[in-house]
Amino acid sequence: MAERQGIDRDRNALLARAREVLALADPAAPDLLEEAIWLHDELENPPTDRPVDVAVALRRWILSRLATAGTAASVGHGLRQQVFAEGVLDIEAGPLRRMWVWEYLGTARFIAFGGSDRALLDEAVAAFRSSLAAAHDLPPAGRAAVADHLDQVRCHLAGILGMRYNQDREVMLLPGREQQLRWAEVRADLTEAIALTEQVARRPCDSGATRPLPPEWAGVRAHLLTYRWQDTPVEQRRGADIDEALRLLEGLPPPTADAGSVLTWWGSRSLLANALIARGGPEDLRRAEQLVTEVLDRPETADPLVRAGFLQTLASARMLRAESDRGDSAAAAAAARAYDEAYKAGLQGNLRASWDAATQHAGWLRHRGRRRDSARRYGEAFRVLPALTRLQRDRSQKEQVLAQAADVSADCVRELALSADPDDRADAVVVLESARAVLLSEALTPLGSAPGEDDTDALRLARLAGELDRQRRAAMSSAPTGDPVRAEFTHREYAFLAERMRRRDGIARSLPAAWPDVCSAADSTALVFLVAAADGGAALIVPAGAQAHDAPIGVDLPDLDRQTVRNLLVLLGEADILRPGERSPRTGETRGRLARRLVEQLWHCAMRPVASELRDCGRAVLLPGGLLGMLPLHAAGVCAAPRVDDWWFLMEETVLSYAPSVGVLTAARQAAASAPALLLATEPPLSDSPVGRPDARVELDAVRKLTRVRPWLLSGQEATPERLLRALDECDVLHFAGHAQSLPDTPLESGLGCAGGRLSVRDLLARGPGRARAALLCACSTARVGTGLPDEAIGLPTALLQAGFGSVVSTQWTVFDNITGPLLKQLYERWDAGQDLAAALTGAQRALLRGRGGPVMANPWDWGAFVHTGA
Repeated sequence: MAERQGIDRDRNALLARAREVLALADPAAPDLLEEAIWLHDELENPPTDRPVDVAVALRRWILSRLATAGTAASVGHGLRQQVFAEGVLDIEAGPLRRMWVWEYLGTARFIAFGGSDRALLDEAVAAFRSSLAAAHDLPPAGRAAVADHLDQVRCHLAGILGMRYNQDREVMLLPGREQQLRWAEVRADLTEAIALTEQVARRPCDSGATRPLPPEWAGVRAHLLTYRWQDTPVEQRRGADIDEALRLLEGLPPPTADAGSVLTWWGSRSLLANALIARGGPEDLRRAEQLVTEVLDRPETADPLVRAGFLQTLASARMLRAESDRGDSAAAAAAARAYDEAYKAGLQGNLRASWDAATQHAGWLRHRGRRRDSARRYGEAFRVLPALTRLQRDRSQKEQVLAQAADVSADCVRELALSADPDDRADAVVVLESARAVLLSEALTPLGSAPGEDDTDALRLARLAGELDRQRRAAMSSAPTGDPVRAEFTHREYAFLAERMRRRDGIARSLPAAWPDVCSAADSTALVFLVAAADGGAALIVPAGAQAHDAPIGVDLPDLDRQTVRNLLVLLGEADILRPGERSPRTGETRGRLARRLVEQLWHCAMRPVASELRDCGRAVLLPGGLLGMLPLHAAGVCAAPRVDDWWFLMEETVLSYAPSVGVLTAARQAAASAPALLLATEPPLSDSPVGRPDARVELDAVRKLTRVRPWLLSGQEATPERLLRALDECDVLHFAGHAQSLPDTPLESGLGCAGGRLSVRDLLARGPGRARAALLCACSTARVGTGLPDEAIGLPTALLQAGFGSVVSTQWTVFDNITGPLLKQLYERWDAGQDLAAALTGAQRALLRGRGGPVMANPWDWGAFVHTGA
């Protein structure tokens, strides 16, 4: 009953908003038109027992706007004009009306799908199936009257099933995805689709005369036969399928003025070209080029959704021609131009085509040995990644794109980072920002985007990102030609749009920073981006005070490959499970010795080359990618000398913090800007006594001695999730002495262990930013991260920054009270004296390392667990 009431309330809200739209005096704005269309389709889904009065009024309203809004080039608007003008949705209630409404909804969902949102494709399949099911409820005479039309519906359903089959097939071909789908289930779509075309062909004609097949039948069947031919092992292929497909497609007539006829003709030309490309003979490729060129020359092909796809097909044909004759430089240049045109056309409304064009071009260039040019094309693909993933509601399709991105992002960044071209190095930073922002957003998005707005904003954001890239290149050129005023205007527009999207999505900082934002973040501290690729790693250093025309410093880290990172993680895990004095059964080394070996290897393979570029830089923020975020890069140093006095660590010279991305860092600084006045400390319950942490008396005594802020102690039994959540709106800093649970593969469920439950990140995100701006999480492994998404690591500190905190101190491995107490005492003394948390933590670690004001803790295992993330 509660669920039914929720549905009713939602429908009432739709009706109320629809009436508001209809009552507005000037409803001609494009965004209002799109909202009206969305409201209409939602009110008709599923079809009601009788036409909804408000939906009927919306149809008339939309039809009048479409006639005057100059939107004839839009396929979706053309469809609605035709259907609404025919009045088939306004007939009396019954199965015939349900049939028409379901067909309309299926077609509308398919057009909105646009190659991006798999959920819309699934909805289109379900709607067409429902249309056929509604027709079965008609009396025999009624079914006979619409028999020819039902054949068209079957053809449409068959075509969409073929498209879904092809998408699932692509997912199956990705490494490690075999367990997500089963080949039998994937092939079921193709089998059903081919059976539908055969059912149409076999239907008898009542008069006994030859019955003409629907105009789209030949194109759809050829499409499906081509798929079946392509996916049959080469040794088992029969020429019958591909030959029939080519014969059917060649015989299709040119389009009429009917929108469905135009769509069918477009699809048939594309299918014929792709079938010819699949067969791959020299004459086939030339014929494919000719077909695509014919379509591109027609005025209807101005729609970017269609044009981008055809340009991509043209590029594929030209690329294969260039491959068949390596000496044909003209064909190679023509293919490159087609890929570039497809990428640009996709930015106007088909981001998946932009992504595919850039990645296919990049893969071809890499195959030809042009690794640097390949990396540049991959960089273009990453420009559209944030917007592209936002347009896809289906998780598996998002992960398909993310998996493709993860396969190449680190290699792409390394190639660009080592380029002599300054723009390449800046491009590498932008690529990292794009990839990491998407992964953070996907891992930490409990709230959905507002309907009817996200598509437009996402497309506009992608176009603005491209414009900012062009302006950056102009600023970095040897003879700058850019317009600073226009560049500033574009950046403000990008920032405004990004902020609007962030606020609407319920997370304040998940979109990528543009290059001007990167330079702004480096105003007083160096930024150090680190990646580990298959054949080595790289660092990109944006020096403190960098300007928009400055380029990052690229640092080659040849020994920091992915396998090395995995080996170091094994070393860290082995140390973490040992008790004091216990020796590893594999190496015979103690935990302290393993820790020393770990930080020395990090020094030599990663941080020594970086440190030589940082020189006397007093502060730096590390932005490690992927599994690198699990390693104690801040503790890297030299500790193999016989005398402890000769040991040296990087943090002795430079204050080091971490951040997951520049976008998160910038928002964290804004959150941490205000001076703290009240600190809340939680006291663990008496029963809360894990091994290694018998109590928290030393650290809580340090809290009680604070003078710059007023401490407030919340006893363990009082610290329930509800009480703690309320308290975060009353204090500036949280010192959590209980147990924080980090669940990196499901970061939304990570949280703070409280009396009677857990305060999860999901709860914090749902509440929105509160007053609390800093958190000190002093339990074990609160900075531990995991890899639930491809090539990226998400941990509790990052999640808390997303929830509104500006600064988080946490631990990378198991910590003990005899270490935690003295270190936090030193930290609070420095913080109380006016240092920020990052400097206070580093100062405390330096003091313990050298025994100043406390016990000597020279081994990095003792002090290195604590890390600072954020501002």
